[in-house]
Amino acid sequence: MIPAVLAGLAVWCFVPGSTAARQRMLFGGQEAPSRVDPALAAALMTPLAATVALGLPLGPVIGFGLAPVVHRAVSRLENAAERRRKAQIAAQLPTALDLMVAALEVGRPPVTAFELAAEATAEPLGSELGLVAGRLAIAGDTDAVWRTLAVDRSLAPVGRAFRRAAASGMPVAHVVSGVADDLRRDRRAARRERSSKVAVRTAAPLGACFLPAFFLIGIVPTIIATFRSFSF
Repeated sequence: MIPAVLAGLAVWCFVPGSTAARQRMLFGGQEAPSRVDPALAAALMTPLAATVALGLPLGPVIGFGLAPVVHRAVSRLENAAERRRKAQIAAQLPTALDLMVAALEVGRPPVTAFELAAEATAEPLGSELGLVAGRLAIAGDTDAVWRTLAVDRSLAPVGRAFRRAAASGMPVAHVVSGVADDLRRDRRAARRERSSKVAVRTAAPLGACFLPAFFLIGIVPTIIATFRSFSF
């Protein structure tokens, strides 16, 4: 019974979700209940797995003790993957915006600019731009697309740029180009900040490495020579 339950839970966790969330982003609608957090599912499965592996009564005791540890470990893995994805998007976005600016400057509409940038940009940003292009192709109100994009953490600067251009009447290519320049400046500032943190963090390990060598090479021979100079 327990192995069957474990197998069912594992299959359920790996089954892809429905397209309802994407349909809500495109057409709006009521929010549906979200899927169970994989970290929570792994924590709930831990006592069952421990019971199968160790039996009663030791299995449930160890399983319930390990459940918080498993939940925290799986949550950290997801957060690390999401951080890597956001870092990749942040690195790709300025170049993708340059491609969009080139398309907009020759008179192409935003949907075409997004399509061209999506085709020329690798994952993960390419698929995100392709989704935006698809929304623009079927949307009757482009401002709704920009509002949805403005709340996306990765593409929020792009959505705000298009909304600002539409509200002010400024050339959209000029606004998007300014956003690309701002993103590059922010990225350079972030790199300088990280490099300064690396210098601070490596000071203690380097000191711990060099201090014993300095003591053995500079201090110990002096002490030995001093003792040898004494005559007893």
